[in-house]
Amino acid sequence: MGPSNITVATARPSRRRLLLGLLALAVLLPALAGLPATGAAASGANAFERGVPPTRSADFPRMPRECYEADGVTVNADPCRVTRFGAKRPTLVAWGDSHAWMYLPALRREARKQRVNLTMIVLGSCPVALPLPRSRGFGRSGCENRNLGTLGYLKRLEKRSKGDVSVLVGGFWSGYRDAYRRQRQADRTGTDSGLSSYQVHMSTLAVEGAPRMFERLGRMGLHVDLIGQAATVPIDPQPCDAGREPYQCDLPREEALDREQDNRRWITRNLRAPLSGRPALVDATPGYCSATTCRARVRGVNTYYDDIHLGADLARTLTGYFKPVISDLT
Repeated sequence: MGPSNITVATARPSRRRLLLGLLALAVLLPALAGLPATGAAASGANAFERGVPPTRSADFPRMPRECYEADGVTVNADPCRVTRFGAKRPTLVAWGDSHAWMYLPALRREARKQRVNLTMIVLGSCPVALPLPRSRGFGRSGCENRNLGTLGYLKRLEKRSKGDVSVLVGGFWSGYRDAYRRQRQADRTGTDSGLSSYQVHMSTLAVEGAPRMFERLGRMGLHVDLIGQAATVPIDPQPCDAGREPYQCDLPREEALDREQDNRRWITRNLRAPLSGRPALVDATPGYCSATTCRARVRGVNTYYDDIHLGADLARTLTGYFKPVISDLT
């Protein structure tokens, strides 16, 4: 199927998938997470934190060797040059958490084809957001410091390249928003949300700090595009005799894309609207979902790496959805 910028779903919102958000949020500082992660979603979260998975490594989007620390496992903090760089070529910077990282195979293939420099700045469970005000009661996290450093990097890159730079941002916004709603409900009722202080921090950072970041990016005049919501597996999916890790059965779209219309509106109003120009919202779901169903296997490959990430083999088939974003640079 060909690429599409935005697909509007008509399905009603399904059950909330809070646990998926918690697992994604708990990976930056495990000692502070409080809630131990288990199962397929947990292995995926930890894999995207450290850079290489414990199992199913062939279906994981591994970075180039030079982007890892000496242990060959931990991704270093510097921007990762994915393609061979040319001084006169335009540059695409993919920035975000694991929901930007998982599209690496598609972005790398198309960038090489169109002779565009590709840099990845990704960190599991780190939303693209400005730091929260000190008055919110949170200490500055490594994620927040990394985001500020990335802003400085983008300013320098834009100055050196004379405008031939584009940024593509991805994030697990649906998961962060689930956790944020849970905490707000707990605050109203005086109950325990079950979230650790770090999980509360990161979900608040995403929901309150991301809009401020995108206002900043808009004022900077950077060309920024966004990646839309990806399908995930619900906490309690229907039993699947074909296999569970990764999930091997088709799912109703309304379950795999929880609160799809609401999340799309939030991204559009809070992240896309403040940006300059005409930013794209890339929707790759037609590559594995119909209007009613999200498929577990597409053209012989698994859709999911784990419950909350698409597999690398599937991502390679989604190249066409990112072609317009990269073509705008050439």
